[in-house]
Amino acid sequence: MKKEKTISSKEVRAEYARHVVASYKRPEHAPVLVRGKGTRVWDADGKEYLDFGSGIAVNCLGHAHPRLAEVMKSQAEELVHVSNLFFHPKQAELATALVQRIGPGKVFFCNSGAEANEAMVKAVRKAGSGTGRFEVITTINSFHGRTMGMIAASGQERLREGFGPVMPGFVHVPFNDLAAVEKAIGPKTVAVMIEGIQGEGGILPAQAEYLTKLRKLTRDRGINLVMDAVQCGHYRTGRFQSYERILDEAKSKECFLPDAISMAKSLGGGFPIGAVWLGERLADVLTPGTHATTYGGTALACAVALEILRIIEEEKLAQNIEVMGEELKAGLSKFCGRGWLGEVRGFGGMVGVTVKGKSHAEIAEKLAQAGLLVVPAGSDVLRFLAPYNVNRQEIAEALQKVESTL
Repeated sequence: MKKEKTISSKEVRAEYARHVVASYKRPEHAPVLVRGKGTRVWDADGKEYLDFGSGIAVNCLGHAHPRLAEVMKSQAEELVHVSNLFFHPKQAELATALVQRIGPGKVFFCNSGAEANEAMVKAVRKAGSGTGRFEVITTINSFHGRTMGMIAASGQERLREGFGPVMPGFVHVPFNDLAAVEKAIGPKTVAVMIEGIQGEGGILPAQAEYLTKLRKLTRDRGINLVMDAVQCGHYRTGRFQSYERILDEAKSKECFLPDAISMAKSLGGGFPIGAVWLGERLADVLTPGTHATTYGGTALACAVALEILRIIEEEKLAQNIEVMGEELKAGLSKFCGRGWLGEVRGFGGMVGVTVKGKSHAEIAEKLAQAGLLVVPAGSDVLRFLAPYNVNRQEIAEALQKVESTL
């Protein structure tokens, strides 16, 4: 067997500098990762890390899950890709599984979260065509992707700098502010788009009352309520959708169902796939020729996503990440007011802590040096995005590494 060539961290960083577009701000000494197993990864120098970044909320089952490796191999030996001009069983099966978990409707498959959000916006605009309605209300601090459409949709001005003129048709209002939404609704409004939990914005959950009253307001005004669940969905909070967890926490009995939900990240557990569930109101809006994708919903991607759903259910991982998330929050809360650590918020595998007196990027580097990988968000938040199969020992280890930096 031919031995693979080993390469040093210094060589990899040099190759990046020469040949990779520097659109990501990687710290100068960020680890060069070469192997992963479960919640752990190892760099080219042999150092071990506890990975609570999970590929930015993607690796819901951690790294190198044996069942995912097996399903990738077996499906690749059978059928990888066919055109969406034809049918294949795996796409039908995955669409059915998602509809059963959300509600009546249909699913469009794509490749990423930004694509899912683009498709969702296209659906509501198509529904409003002919009526003069095209504007979508989104929230300040939101993040919906990096395409030209989604930087316009996102409520962060920095994303648009240097890319003007920006696509028109989006109005930004404060998050969790129902009165602001009501004031912004006009004759051109076709939808309101929110995240159940603002992820890139800093782990900011929607309030239960805001959700239920927003649903009533949009219904009363005859406009759509659509949700970007790319980061906060797919069991990341311990429920299939974050709004279910938020309403459960508030013991709300209100019936809540949006008109569309975008998905990606944990849907594929590291394999690229995105999807949009379109409720009954929007399910038949995207007719032939109005939207398409070459790679959306391939047999391989759908097989992986189906196996992830089976593993989560069989191993009761939704329940596990709910409990482990509470243990992590309780442990972090004990450190509040010490050193750099401020407020703790979030649910399950989506926990954020505010950083005081220092740069959150600097603290993320310090934690990496201590062997814990986390992800900065907003201007002062660190995200702890543990995989769903994390255990108590690993939570305790992460807390110890946090304490050592305080």
